[in-house]
Order: sequence, then C-alpha cells, then structure tokens
Amino acid sequence: MGAANDNILKTLLSFAVVRGMWEGKLGPGGQGLIALCLFLPFILFSGWAGPLADRYSKRSIAVTMKWIEIPLAVLGGIGFLIGNFWLTAIAMLALATQSTFFGPAKYGMIPEIVAKDFVSKANGLLNMFTNIAVIAGMLIAGMISVQIQDDGVKGVYDYLPGIALLGVAVLGLLAIMWLPALPPVEPNTKIPVNGFTAYITTIKEMCKSPLIYCAIAWANFYLLATVVLLVVVELGVLLDVNDQKVSYLLAAIGVSVGLGSLFSGFMSRNGIRIKLSRVGAVLMSASLFVAGILPVSYALMLTSLILMGFFAGMYAVPIQSLMQLLPKPESRGRILATANAISFAFMAVGSLLYWACRPLFNDSPQYIFIFCGIIGVVCWGMTFRLHQSVNESENKRSNSLQ
Repeated sequence: MGAANDNILKTLLSFAVVRGMWEGKLGPGGQGLIALCLFLPFILFSGWAGPLADRYSKRSIAVTMKWIEIPLAVLGGIGFLIGNFWLTAIAMLALATQSTFFGPAKYGMIPEIVAKDFVSKANGLLNMFTNIAVIAGMLIAGMISVQIQDDGVKGVYDYLPGIALLGVAVLGLLAIMWLPALPPVEPNTKIPVNGFTAYITTIKEMCKSPLIYCAIAWANFYLLATVVLLVVVELGVLLDVNDQKVSYLLAAIGVSVGLGSLFSGFMSRNGIRIKLSRVGAVLMSASLFVAGILPVSYALMLTSLILMGFFAGMYAVPIQSLMQLLPKPESRGRILATANAISFAFMAVGSLLYWACRPLFNDSPQYIFIFCGIIGVVCWGMTFRLHQSVNESENKRSNSLQ
C-alpha cells in the first residue's frame, strides 16, 4: 500500500507536468525533477532510518510510519483539489520521507519473520505483491489523470486524487496491524547526530565484504528502472494514446517484474542463486535494446517492456536476498538503509541526467531505451564481480574455521 500511494502521487504529478494541468511548468523532461523529489529524502534521511530500525522494534516503526501517511495523503489530495503544484510537490516530498523510515524496517524484518532457507521465497513474494501495489497505483493514476483532463472545469473528479491517496493509506494502516510483535535487535545502537557520518562508517564496513558489490548491483537496477519509467510516461504523445493507456504500459512492467521476482524466488529454492541475476541482466538488456530499435508500435512496446520487467525481476531477487542475509543481525537495518541511500543516489543522478539530456532526443524518447540497455550490460558485469566476491568471502571464512 505504501508503494501504491507513492506511485499514485508520483505518476499523477508526472502526467500533470507532461500534458496535464501543470504542462510545461518544469520544462522538457520535467518528470525527471518529479522523480528527484521522491528520491532526495531517501538520500538525506536514510542515515537515521537505518540505526532507528536496529535500535527499536521494526514493527513499531512500521506502524508509526503508516499513521503518519494518512495526513500526508490528505495534503496531497488538497494540492490537486486547489490546483497548487507546490503544495502537491511538498506532500510528495513528505510522503517520500515517511517511506524512507519505513523501508529499512520493512526489508529488515524479513529475516526476523521467516527462516533463513525461505528468505529468497519471501523476497520473491514481497516483490510480487509490492509490484501489484505499484501496478494498482499507476493504473489508478492513469484513470484519474484522464478524468481530470476530460472534466476541464472544477468538479467531482478533482476530489479523486485525495480519495485514492487517503483510501490506500487507511488500507495500509489496517493491514500492518497484523504484523507479529518484533523485539528490538540491538537496543544499544547509537543514533548519529549527522546521518551522513553513518553512511561513511557503514560504507567502509561494507567495503570489507561482498556487501559493497551487492549494494552497487542493487543501485544499478534502480537506476535503470528510474530512467525506463521516466521514458514510458512520455510515450503517450509518441504512440498517440491517452494517459490511461500509458498507465497500462507502466502496469505491464509492474506485473512482469512481480512475476519475474516470484519465478526467481522459487527457482532459488532454499538458497541464493546469483546465476539467475546474471541471466536476467543479459535478457533484460536485450529487451531494452529491442524497445529502442524496433519501429514505434504500442503492441511491440508493450511486449518489449513486459519481457524487460520479467527479466529485471529475475535479476533483483538474488541480490536483494544477499543484501538481507550478508549483514550481521545487529547492523542489518543500518546497512540496508545505507544501501537504500546508495540506490536512491543513483536514481537521483538518473533523474537529473534525464531532465538535462531529454531535449537532445526531441520527439524520439524511445532511443533512450538503448542507453538503458547499456546500463543493463553494466548490471550483468556486476553479477560476475559479486559472485567472485561472495566466493572469496566464503573461502576466507572456511579457512578461519579450519
């Protein structure tokens, strides 16, 4: 539900600056700046979010964040109702900040809830359901965007963003009450005064293990996803379809990522198979190259994006599982938060580059998919280094035990 709300608000804002009520307000590629607003809080505040997840009960943090989401959803709805872009952007920044503190608690609790042998399967299921929520958010945003544009004047449809955001927030709060009680993992964890010092300390710690390669491989995945979604939002004009049909493309990516994640989780059985990430990266890149080169067609674009999403899900799950299992339990929240910050830094760079470079492609944004394919090749290369680093770490541990 948290992923759904983030995507309802982000997608609505993106459509609004591309060809909606705030068209042209941020210039060509303005949706890149919208995405940047969503990413900045993760970079700025993850240094505190991680230690908090280690020091306090992850369930308590998660429930608190869900209560905070409700007034923020109302604020975003008011922004659309009165036509105030900046109020809506502030609501999205605040909602992203709430998600920043929710993330380490959510991902960090997986190894606390399920046995080690089931972590890959649990992540496959988590990614699948998260993507279902993302899909729902994108579809809802597409339908609302069309209704607002067709309405033309102030009317009942202007209440739809607020109703959707508030309804999803309430559902999320109700759902999270079913979480089991979880005690703090490390109550003596110190909360840093300067969150960025926590990044530096944690990154130094990660550099001594395969975690740093894992974090970079994870960040590359999110960099690619960011740029792909920014391109897809713009395809309405190129394909001559409305925002609702564009939302179908976004939803198709979400469905296929979820299915790919589920497939990868169950193919991993009771372990973690980096080879699945390697195969996924190669086929993900091939799908993106096809999307950028083939003639412009809604059916061809839809097929390419579905394949890309499925293979992206295959790539992500083994890496995500490693990120959860490699850290010591008492530092898991801090390391996951730092890895999140690295990922969102990559995403922020991708958003800024998209905004800066988008005018170079004029009326042919589909060619950006070719550059996304190159990012996919980098992801493929990272899987080799990650595999090598994990093997070296296991050999050292085995030798020390002997």
